[in-house]
Amino acid sequence: MPPPSPATLGILCALQGELGALVERRVAARTVLGVEILELELDTTRALAVVSGVGKVRAAHAAAALVAAGMDRALLVVGTCGALVRQLAPGDLVHATSALEFSSGTRHDREAIADAHLRAAWREVAPGPEARFFTVDVAVLSPWRRLRLARSRPGPAAVEMETAAAACVAQSAGLPWAALRTVTDRAGFRAGKSFQKHFPAHGGRAADTLPALVRILTSGRQPLGLERGSARKYHSPPAQEPL
Repeated sequence: MPPPSPATLGILCALQGELGALVERRVAARTVLGVEILELELDTTRALAVVSGVGKVRAAHAAAALVAAGMDRALLVVGTCGALVRQLAPGDLVHATSALEFSSGTRHDREAIADAHLRAAWREVAPGPEARFFTVDVAVLSPWRRLRLARSRPGPAAVEMETAAAACVAQSAGLPWAALRTVTDRAGFRAGKSFQKHFPAHGGRAADTLPALVRILTSGRQPLGLERGSARKYHSPPAQEPL
């Protein structure tokens, strides 16, 4: 297999169904750091894709494998999420403004900021609201936990289990990142049943927008804005008042 092109995008999702129609663009595969890396042909652009599995640890490992395999342009995270605010509903495509690695709800939680230029280009081909992504350790199935998350930070919010961990790895490598997820449930009560109901139709929708995004990025109309080595690092958000 030929080596990756000089500007190689990385794509990460948690579940196979979240790759959508991108699986049809697979041209090769190899194993890096114990992770299967798929090489995709997106028009004239090569991309590396990985299905990480669910959770922060698996996402971080998969993102590290993408870096080792040659990802050197940007990381794009796709998949599904749960809504934490009423403004978001199943079927909505939601762009991450940031991803918060939520553990205790304290000042020690780390937040990564998504690249503004990538977000602008992505919203051009996939219009939708923006929100902070809460990256948590376990699925939010309790309405009380959902309420705690929603009240811990102001503004629109969604919950998932991989984005912040993957963003940490990308930014450590000096790479910008962005994320787009489709809402499948409202978290909390009956979230599991809602996910099962909506995932077949919505699981791959975010990934299916990537060919159009790549065309914008390669047209010169919308630069990435960040060169390798200049990506913004994690920062700790201000301490919040107790709930």
